[in-house]
Amino acid sequence: MPSEEDDWPPACTAFDPNNPPNYGYTPSLPAGILFTVLFALIALAHLIQLLLSRRWWLLVFVLGAVGELLGWIGRTWAHACPYSITAFQLQISTLIFSPAFFAAGIYIVLGYLIRIFGPEATGSPLTPKQYLWTFCTVDFCSLLLQAIGGGLASSASSEEGGDLRPGTDTMVVGIVFQLVSNVVFAGLFARALAKTYKAGKGILNLDSVVADTPPAFRDGREEPSWVRRRPVTTTGRLRVVAAATAVSTLCLIARGVYRSIELIQGWRGHLILTERYFLGLDGALMAIAGGVFVLANPHWLLPHKAECPEFAAEGRTQPSMLKKCFGKKGEK
Repeated sequence: MPSEEDDWPPACTAFDPNNPPNYGYTPSLPAGILFTVLFALIALAHLIQLLLSRRWWLLVFVLGAVGELLGWIGRTWAHACPYSITAFQLQISTLIFSPAFFAAGIYIVLGYLIRIFGPEATGSPLTPKQYLWTFCTVDFCSLLLQAIGGGLASSASSEEGGDLRPGTDTMVVGIVFQLVSNVVFAGLFARALAKTYKAGKGILNLDSVVADTPPAFRDGREEPSWVRRRPVTTTGRLRVVAAATAVSTLCLIARGVYRSIELIQGWRGHLILTERYFLGLDGALMAIAGGVFVLANPHWLLPHKAECPEFAAEGRTQPSMLKKCFGKKGEK
């Protein structure tokens, strides 16, 4: 592709169908403004919750939203300057790998859920720490591949006759790698939900975890009255987190499928040249994937070590711990 200094039109030239920009169209201004504002609000909300909770792992949601924000700033800029190489490089390099941060967040959330109920109740083949290290390592590798691919493609796009294929292929490998990881995660998450539901000891039936436990596990005391009278309050908090995790995971998988097919078709394929697909299958899905945890923030809905020291014991799940962690809020 030509550079801005050669026969490439000036950056802020109006769209010329005989010499289309890298996008193949002029990016929509209303869509650019909408998603820029939306991701700015999501990033700000996650940042506020991070500072209030001081749970630094929540930073992954902030980074994901900020990356999306930068990408949509680039696309908004590109509406006025469709031939700007800088705007194109900004949006391609950030939007391609920002979802990896959202994926890291949901991996950590599943680790928390397994820690609450224990590997045995969830049928999990991995401990929470193993989930964290395994999936975050995979996420980092996919992120690295996508960043390298995006950099190669961006560099090639600024050179006359530049070959985007090596960068594109590298991005596809990174996206497919992440997609496979998301699908495996979704399978393990679904298994955990099914196991806990079947056992009557899980996210969908938390009240029976306490009610059906021998007295020895209840420290010789009767269960508090709120367990029998208001189990939905307790169970509901975990249902919200589980539902948010499921929604975010499905969004990431759908986006990964779209992006993989898009890049396999090439830079002049039907998907990449049709903006409405990008708006719906990338922008909207990522807004949902990151925004859902603003409303269902895991810190406020799940117990943590500061409130429940029992979490320090890997995989230990005692009903007394559940009562302690959820009892106070369950009485509200």
